[in-house]
Parts: sequence; structure tokens; C-alpha cells
Amino acid sequence: MAGTIRLEDMRLFAKVAEVKSFTGAARLLQMPKQTVSRRIGELEDALGISLMHRTTRRLHLTDAGTAYAARCAEVVRLAEEANRAASDVHEVPRGTLRITADPVFGDAFVAGLVVEYARRWPNMRAEVILTRRHVDLVEERFDVAFRIGRPDDSAITATELGAARVRYCASPQYVARRGSPSRGSQLGKHDCIVVSDGGPARWPLPSSRGLAMVPVQPRLLFSSLAMAHAAALAGLGIALFPEFACADDLRRRKLVTVLGSAPVHVGSVWMLTPAARVMSARVRAFVELARERFAHPPWLGGHS
Repeated sequence: MAGTIRLEDMRLFAKVAEVKSFTGAARLLQMPKQTVSRRIGELEDALGISLMHRTTRRLHLTDAGTAYAARCAEVVRLAEEANRAASDVHEVPRGTLRITADPVFGDAFVAGLVVEYARRWPNMRAEVILTRRHVDLVEERFDVAFRIGRPDDSAITATELGAARVRYCASPQYVARRGSPSRGSQLGKHDCIVVSDGGPARWPLPSSRGLAMVPVQPRLLFSSLAMAHAAALAGLGIALFPEFACADDLRRRKLVTVLGSAPVHVGSVWMLTPAARVMSARVRAFVELARERFAHPPWLGGHS
């Protein structure tokens, strides 16, 4: 390698490669086109390789240029993160925090977390989107997500918060009238109350190989847990609820368990953040608060 490589030249080349134009890059970086062209030439001399082919109308990256541009963009991103973190260390959280969670979990547990966060940091804004859809945190610019089931996305940092458990329930009146199924194969003879946004309904049941997702034909299908809960209490069928959502009814015998008395483990509750070497102050403060509040997961044992 013939010379020293400067970070600013890597940033400049990454921008030229992105817009595929010296003129466009010069305009975005607010510098003369001749300066951009000269510094790219100096970068090629320092590397000892050709990064692009120039014509009178367009420029084309070489194979080496394409690979180098991707690495330059990543190095620049990491440098910007480090600079933000360095200036962020002694700062209070600021800006807008965007959070997403499943509606049931969000209403029960994330609401209180956001209220406490807003109290601690009065200058912060928060946007909370509750949806069953698994959003793309990076693409849709969310800072934090709460989700059941660990993602295998390398762009996501996942923190396990605790086990996720569900129970199959029905009212004592329904069981007295229709009986209590002891295995999944008997569900076809029962009225099932399903919470879903649509599509095929499948319920998790323990099997010799772990969890089996059993197809269910619902008699009643709701997008609302509250409506499904009311239907179960009215004796209209068997429902599947998060353990925390039915624990009080089970204690008071307003509902009873079916398909076995033990809860079904369906994985864990995870807190997700976009992968970053250093978190911003606003995300770091929320993550630390969540770890503090959920050190003993309130959704286990039926206490909210």
C-alpha cells in the first residue's frame, strides 16, 4: 500500500459509490467536483488498485471498488456511532423513542414501563405501536421491540427477559356441559375460541418432540383478547390465553384449565434493539429501565 488512507476519503468514496456520480457526491458533500475526483484518485493510488471506471457520462465500480465501497460505508457508520456515543455519554436522553410490542403484552406491561420512562426523562417523546405483526426494526426505524420467539436476524440484538407461558381454559359451566379434553386430538369435538388477526389458527401443544402446532377450527374468532376472554367466561368454548391474562380467573374458579393443569411453555419474551456497537442515550436508558423492571418477570405467576 503506497500511502495513508484517511477516514474522510473513505467517507467520500462511499458517497460517490452510492450516487455513482462525482457531480452528485460533490453537491451532497458541498465541495468542488475537481476535489472529489482528485481525492478519489489519491485513494486509488494509496490502495494500489482501480476502484472505478470513468467515462464521459457515467462511472462504474470495479469488483474491487464494489467490495471496498461496502466496507467503507460500514467503517463510516461505526465511526459515526462512536462519535455519537462519545458525545452521548454524559447527556440525558433526548429525541423520540419508538417502541413496538404485541397488543396484549404491551397493554399489560409495556404501558407502565413507558409511563415510568416518561416520568424519568420529561424531555423525551415516545411513540408506542402495538401490533401482532413482526415489524422490521431497522427498516421501520423502531428502537425497541418486545416479542415472543427469538429472531435469527444478525441486525438485531436480543435480550431474554423471561419465559412465556400459556394456558388452555374454559368456564366450569362449559366443562360441565361438554367435558374437558385431555389431548389435542379431542379439540375437534369442542368449540374453540381463537384470538387471531386472520389466517389459519394453530395452537401449541406439548409433544414428544417439543411443541406441536395443532390446526384449530374456531367457532369464535376475535382479533381482541378482551372479547375472547368475555366469550370464555360466558361458557362459549375453550380458549388459549397468556398465563398472566387468566391467572386471576383461575384462582377465582371463573375459569378452569383443560388439556392438562400445567402451563405450556411457548418460548421466551425478548427485548429487541437494532444491533449497534454503542446505544444512544435514549435507547440505553429505556433498556436499563426494562431490565430493572423485568428482573423478576411480572407475567410469570399471574402478577401484573
